[in-house]
Amino acid sequence: MKQFYLISLLTFLVVAPTFAQKDFRAGYIVRNSDTLQGYVDYRGAVRNSKTTTFKANLSAPEQAYSPDQLAGYGFVKENKVYEAQTIPGDGEQPVQRLFLQVLTKGRASLYTYRDDLDLDHFYLSKDGGDLVELKENVYNKKDPKTGKTFRMVDKLYLGVMGSAFADCPTMSEERFRNITFRHSGLTKIVNDYNECMDSNQYVQPSRKTKVKPYPVLFFSKPALQMTGEHPYSKASFHNTGLGLGGGVALEVANPAISEKLTLILELLYTPYHFEGVIKDVNNSGRTTQHDILLDLHYLKVPAQLRYTFPKGKLRPFASAGISYSYAISTNRVETKNSTFHNTSYTEVSEAMPGSIFKQYMFGAQAGIGVLYPMQNRALLIETRYETTEGISNIRSLASSVKGFSIMAGYRF
Repeated sequence: MKQFYLISLLTFLVVAPTFAQKDFRAGYIVRNSDTLQGYVDYRGAVRNSKTTTFKANLSAPEQAYSPDQLAGYGFVKENKVYEAQTIPGDGEQPVQRLFLQVLTKGRASLYTYRDDLDLDHFYLSKDGGDLVELKENVYNKKDPKTGKTFRMVDKLYLGVMGSAFADCPTMSEERFRNITFRHSGLTKIVNDYNECMDSNQYVQPSRKTKVKPYPVLFFSKPALQMTGEHPYSKASFHNTGLGLGGGVALEVANPAISEKLTLILELLYTPYHFEGVIKDVNNSGRTTQHDILLDLHYLKVPAQLRYTFPKGKLRPFASAGISYSYAISTNRVETKNSTFHNTSYTEVSEAMPGSIFKQYMFGAQAGIGVLYPMQNRALLIETRYETTEGISNIRSLASSVKGFSIMAGYRF
């Protein structure tokens, strides 16, 4: 496990600096009613609410602005708009001025920002009036009779929106019951109201979860280690297979949460081929050698979080996660050759018989790689380190399977 911790640390050291990398994209700022075109630093949701950095062209000096200095800013290609607004205070937070992202704008406008705890806040404004925060109160309540604890949700935002949208005849009570307290649900109801009042001015493009499958091939060099009191702990195993495998990966991305962080799910065929030898010589001169062959074939299901640097011809990424492997086919053979003076005999039996062999393995893995984008497609190369709990199911024989692999994928 020490090697895995080292890889995880190196992965963190690679990933951490990328969060601070600047990413200037075509955009604009609004200052003193004037719109200045240029390039705006594209960062995470938390930073975007507090400050923005602008330059007139890519070689011009940078200038940082706070919400007190600008009326707003935006990004052209992404069609994202931010407005400087003063949000109301309450018992939990003071009055403050922030850049709020515009989700939809019209007779009713919906804004959002993400705080330092990565919690999203939503605000509604009607007819250009003051902002009103939309809230949902979630808490646990214990039934004194049964002692059971229930999750309770006070949908405070329904009362605010129901009152604000009362002048639209299509806003029924049933329609409000179906609202979800998320970007998509709140934006949908505000859009419906604006369409009812024929007043839509701006709508943030839909940012639904996207799932992209792509094929992968990999070459691995695993190592099997065994320790303990069992005779197999004396064996020195080495990998003799080609280590070629492959499968399919699913990239799950939700831009509303993060445009740089994705969930990677994989289904891989992974072959392992190990050979080991145990050699014994007793006092009477008998020599016994055990040749152990482990031909193992697994279906592996890794799940990883991947952070990808957002720009450049080559985009580095780092990932870390867990894996589950299930043995779909095994050929475990132990060949015993015993020699005493001029006589010898050979016995062939099953290696790691019965419950000694464990059919599944859990593991942890981390990797770094590069992505080469080609319009809507991409080529990926990754090197990965994995460590697992091994193939033994008994306490007297601890084992582990660990090693590096190189993976290539093509995302359509």
